[in-house]
Amino acid sequence: MNRGIWKKLWALLLLYFLCAMPLNASPDPFEQLGVARPRTSKPAPDFVLKDIHGKPVSLAQFKGKPVLLNFWATWCGPCKEELPSMQRMHEAANKNGGFHIIAISIDRFNMKKVNQYAENLNLTFPILVDPDRSVRKSYFIRGLPTSYLIDAEGKLRGFVSGARNWDSPASLELMKSLH
Repeated sequence: MNRGIWKKLWALLLLYFLCAMPLNASPDPFEQLGVARPRTSKPAPDFVLKDIHGKPVSLAQFKGKPVLLNFWATWCGPCKEELPSMQRMHEAANKNGGFHIIAISIDRFNMKKVNQYAENLNLTFPILVDPDRSVRKSYFIRGLPTSYLIDAEGKLRGFVSGARNWDSPASLELMKSLH
């Protein structure tokens, strides 16, 4: 075949693929943030833990609004990087009234250190402590930080391993989608 025919074939193929692609498809926030979706939607395991002030807090208290449930520790470097963006996300959520953030420290013995850590980072969302790591085990936490996305009905909708920038537009869209 001559060159002219090959050029026309390539041009037609290129045109075909360009037309087959959606023009205004908005990116999926789950994919943008690397959030793994569960195969089936299950209720999030409920728990009661004390916050850094000694007050008991349960997950069930937050039913009705989406929850970003984060597991972290004071000795975890990526956790320290991630928590300030969670605070900014929390402040945005307070303006919109759209969702909650709960952070669970798995530090075992030094609750004073957890409290100081939260104060130093000016964290105002609930910080709970899981010294016996029972909640960590019920959520199958293997590495830190790890976050779960829970919808307004209390069902697990996503899982994230590793630090994320939680105050990004994609993160806010993701949380809004859980209503």
